[in-house]
Amino acid sequence: MAQTVETPAPAAANAAPQSPAPAAPVAAAPQPDKAWEQEYALWQAASGGNSAADYKAYLTAYPSGKFAEIAKNRIVSIEAAATPVAPPPPAVPVVVEAPPAPAFTLGTPAIEEALLDRGARREVQGRLTVLGFKTGGTDGVFGNNTRLAISRWQTVVGAPDSGYLSFDQLQRLRADSQGLYEDWLNKQTAVRRAPPRNPDRVLEGRVPKSDDGSAAAALALGVIGGALLGGALAGGGHHHGGPRGPGFRPGPGFGGPCGPRPCR
Repeated sequence: MAQTVETPAPAAANAAPQSPAPAAPVAAAPQPDKAWEQEYALWQAASGGNSAADYKAYLTAYPSGKFAEIAKNRIVSIEAAATPVAPPPPAVPVVVEAPPAPAFTLGTPAIEEALLDRGARREVQGRLTVLGFKTGGTDGVFGNNTRLAISRWQTVVGAPDSGYLSFDQLQRLRADSQGLYEDWLNKQTAVRRAPPRNPDRVLEGRVPKSDDGSAAAALALGVIGGALLGGALAGGGHHHGGPRGPGFRPGPGFGGPCGPRPCR
């Protein structure tokens, strides 16, 4: 026996018909070209005016516009240029001091040779001596002791230590030792003029002046001796005081030509 299959009816046929949903309003599509043209036109106007107010107007309309940073920088530049800048203080002149000149010139053998003669060298030795720098004498000859004394004096006064004097060094030496050197010269002159220590000491054979009696006695003896010798010569003389012989003839010194012997 055949079975009958029932087909279900579609749901849409049983459901109530629904009305379609209203379509959403479509926003007007932006027009980028027109917006850019407006911004660019305003920027051109601000650049043409090139004032802070023009750039500020552009920033007000387009605070994030493509030219916003440029506008801000130009505003800063324009306002900085408009602000009066105080003049800088006058520059303090820099004084450059020249290096100090050396206190003394260098002494050399040639300079010293032209500067000092023998007398001046004795003077230098004397001046060094009175200042306490021993030269070993004041003979006018500069030996090792004098050179050492000059070198030590140069070290004390701050002159170049060469052992030889220059003109300015000689002037300084004279100035430093003037008073002491004059006193030293006076003492040297007094020593040379002083009388001998033993004025009564005389040459051998002379009688001291202080002994008047001895001088008179010596004078008397001299007169007597002279008289006796003169009388002997005048009278022909006697050989050792003896008598004359019959053949005696006085010779030279004895009143005759044959001398003390008899003439033959």
